[in-house]
Amino acid sequence: MSRHRRLVAASIAASGFALALALACGGGGGGGTPTSPPSPSSIVVEVRDYAFEPKSLLVQPGDTVVWRLVGDDKTHTVTAQGGVFDSGFTFTAPGATFTRTFTEADRGRTYEYWCQSHQASNLMQGSVRVGNTAPPPNPGY
Repeated sequence: MSRHRRLVAASIAASGFALALALACGGGGGGGTPTSPPSPSSIVVEVRDYAFEPKSLLVQPGDTVVWRLVGDDKTHTVTAQGGVFDSGFTFTAPGATFTRTFTEADRGRTYEYWCQSHQASNLMQGSVRVGNTAPPPNPGY
């Protein structure tokens, strides 16, 4: 093989190696794929006989909380302090639900809620913190 052909062959081989290396390293763009914000979630709170499970939640704006009756007692409510939300007596049968979607306006807030029928007798209460900066609830919530 002539010297010229060997130089051309070596040049082609080096170019192919460089291309393969660049592709293996992600093309050298450095930026990668931008991450998108997490999708909103639906979180279920079981309304049991005399307890909410889980009792306390941390959600993000856009998330929806679904309170679902799983017990037999149909006299429960989900009533937030200050009347921010209130299910009323909607839990008429097992499987009945009350939902609330928390928005950007709720970020940084903590909502303490209770069952109107069972807060005093059974301390049936819970809390929802919206966003990582929301303060912790009062003890017992």
